[in-house]
Amino acid sequence: MLLVAEGPVYPELARVQQLDGFVTLAYDVTVSGNVVNVRVINSEPVGVFDNAAIAAVRDWQFSPMQLNGTPVPADRQVSTLTFKLSADEQDAAETSASNTDR
Repeated sequence: MLLVAEGPVYPELARVQQLDGFVTLAYDVTVSGNVVNVRVINSEPVGVFDNAAIAAVRDWQFSPMQLNGTPVPADRQVSTLTFKLSADEQDAAETSASNTDR
């Protein structure tokens, strides 16, 4: 069970360019509930959101899986993080881009 999960930081360049996308990650969860061995399985657009997604997932904290009352590692977990600007963020990005074009 996921206990702590901060959202990823939207990359500024992607925000200005108003890019949306996703990153699918695989990772392992230790007996203490920490995330290790984070790796990208798939992303679109390739490479744009990878680092932000990896950084976010590394900070997640899980309640460890239990087997007969004993914590056990959970290998090969998979999650997909979606990056999508809200309407307000799109408006702000448009304003910021038009101000820098002048």
